[in-house]
Amino acid sequence: AQGLALAAELETARTGLDGRWIGLEAVMILRAEKGFILVGKDTDGITMPQDLGWGRPREKRQDAYFGDRALFTPEAQRSDRRQLVGLSVEGATPLPTGAHIVAADGAADGARRSQGFVTSSYVSPVLGRPIALAMIEGGLGRMGETVQVFHLGKMRAATIAAACAFDPEGERLNA
Repeated sequence: AQGLALAAELETARTGLDGRWIGLEAVMILRAEKGFILVGKDTDGITMPQDLGWGRPREKRQDAYFGDRALFTPEAQRSDRRQLVGLSVEGATPLPTGAHIVAADGAADGARRSQGFVTSSYVSPVLGRPIALAMIEGGLGRMGETVQVFHLGKMRAATIAAACAFDPEGERLNA
């Protein structure tokens, strides 16, 4: 019942700040360009901070905190855990979300085992090319490696890269 009044207030605030309206898809592209996760899309119930490249704060902390034991179990310390990385691809077509990552050379018997999957994928207007985020086994230690992305019987090459595809130094990030 108050929708129109709320919209009027938001419009007044926006014009007073010289702001611009932005759509949800634009927000999703912006966050993916920066490598910002969307919980439940780029992570799941087994994702840990170190899988996202956020391991240093937990390693430096000396006092006990809720959940600290789970972060240092043998399972949590495995180097082959799925970790969040970026994928760089050529061409104009983004990778399909949910596509599987397989080794570039495949297995000796021709079978290809999934090493992870694409979690987010968009065309970046500012970079003029597709960008993607993926959870890949041991991904943080595989920067620069070429992998194959398998979806519906088709393969595309991609290169494992940092999750942040735009402004990695954060020079443009301000609020």
